[in-house]
Amino acid sequence: MIKSAVCPICGEGSLTPQVEMVPAEYRGVSRQIVSHISICDCCGSEQAGSAELRANKRAMVAFKKEVDGLLTGSQVRALRERLGISQSEAAKIFGGGPVAFSKYESDDVSQSEAMDKLLRITDALPEAFAILAAEAGVSPAKPEGLWQMVPVTAKRSDVTRLKQRPRLHVVSSSNHETVREYA
Repeated sequence: MIKSAVCPICGEGSLTPQVEMVPAEYRGVSRQIVSHISICDCCGSEQAGSAELRANKRAMVAFKKEVDGLLTGSQVRALRERLGISQSEAAKIFGGGPVAFSKYESDDVSQSEAMDKLLRITDALPEAFAILAAEAGVSPAKPEGLWQMVPVTAKRSDVTRLKQRPRLHVVSSSNHETVREYA
């Protein structure tokens, strides 16, 4: 183990970072979660600095998300990457603030139940994501197979409107086999 700073309690020993499993309980669910601490090799005091406290908070938030049935930080990140968007684009599309997705993905905070449902819907229904992205003015990097441009076949009354908004043919990878077109 790597020894680091001098112990602020005794002023003599060195602090050694350690990781251990500690019991946690939330809403009646008990589990062992990771805890980061530093131990003084002279006085034996256990302490946690800002980096350790942040890691411990993230472990607890991830545990709470799991118990609450919410997407974990790594699941939110994987979903966002599947959609081909950055964190700032995700914030424009879904809301939550400019750094919300950074916080969701690092388990600094839990997303709301409503946000979680919206993310799950857009994962299951690419056409829902297409609508939200278009409304937010975001052109995501198009993941293979998610988007296809299709020729426009329109009535005369629709021509003006269609010139302003291209049609997208959304190919769904979900259980919904119906192909939908959006203007």
